[in-house]
Amino acid sequence: MIIYTSFNPATTEGKKFKNWAMTWLDRQPGVSVHCRERKPRSALKCPACHQPITICPHGGCGKTISSTIEKGVDTLIATDMIRLAWEGAYDVGVLASMDSDLVPAVEFLALRGRKIIQAGFPPKGTDLATACWASFDVFADRSEIEREGP
Repeated sequence: MIIYTSFNPATTEGKKFKNWAMTWLDRQPGVSVHCRERKPRSALKCPACHQPITICPHGGCGKTISSTIEKGVDTLIATDMIRLAWEGAYDVGVLASMDSDLVPAVEFLALRGRKIIQAGFPPKGTDLATACWASFDVFADRSEIEREGP
């Protein structure tokens, strides 16, 4: 199993998540983790004067507006899906994502005889689910894939 994920290095939660993903999850048998750092998003800009909006303008809120974006994770997933298919590593793959950016890779793989099953959370991700050979609702079917306790 290959897990592709990202973290926000500017938050305590992001740092904890990266530590858990790379020091515990990545060391589990049969698991490989690719963890990418999220990058700061460009400041929102006023559509009239084009000046950056960095402070919330609503009713005295005054909080700083900042966010991050994931860069390169979907490309990494698509590249590995195609590379692993090329190497003959799988005939059927399970893709736990809702990202419609992966639709072209899924469609390409289908033309090459690879079946991709989407593990998703409907109604989100319907474009990807439609492009895949099959899909299932992770939340609705969680009892079917749940690991038994010790």
